Amino acid sequence: MKTLALDTSTHALVIALIENDRVLAKETLEIPKRQSELTLPEVDRLMNKISWTPTDLNAVVVTDGPGSYTGLRIAMTIAKVLAVIQPLELYTIGTLQLWAGRLPKVRVVLDARAQRVFTGVYEHGISLEADHAIAIETLRLQLNDGDVIVGHADLLGRIATPVDLAENFVSLKPLWKRVDNLHALVPRYLKDPEHSA
Repeated sequence: MKTLALDTSTHALVIALIENDRVLAKETLEIPKRQSELTLPEVDRLMNKISWTPTDLNAVVVTDGPGSYTGLRIAMTIAKVLAVIQPLELYTIGTLQLWAGRLPKVRVVLDARAQRVFTGVYEHGISLEADHAIAIETLRLQLNDGDVIVGHADLLGRIATPVDLAENFVSLKPLWKRVDNLHALVPRYLKDPEHSA
């Protein structure tokens, strides 16, 4: 099965071209606010690199949130268009879950702007603490010295454990969620009570 994996939910653009359980080509670019203009050209470049065309694809997997309002919609729109053009299997994976990968107990922290972060705790890809948004200072007070953090740990004055998001797509494949109704595919936004209207 030839799969396009996309994550445009943060300031990074993550693309992976996967055949069965192997990443054949991948790219992770730090391009804040430029995903809309660069995602398709980068997908095209990677496909050319391994002599794939869009019609070769059997499946697409995208992150469904939480993350940037606009960013989440970029990958989802591309996935929906591809699924309309040709018969494709469509899957989602949570943004924080992707960052956690299959690591042992780990806290994921991603910038939610306005002095807030999206966070959740995972163990081997399984959620132990529901994804939520929280003030950076509040989370900082809740952390223990030994906590392993991935993502934007610098916002908390900590050092992040490095992760390979493209490879994480593959390792989490058993946890991908199949989307049977294309119109039901919508981003998962999170708001914390303090910022909800």
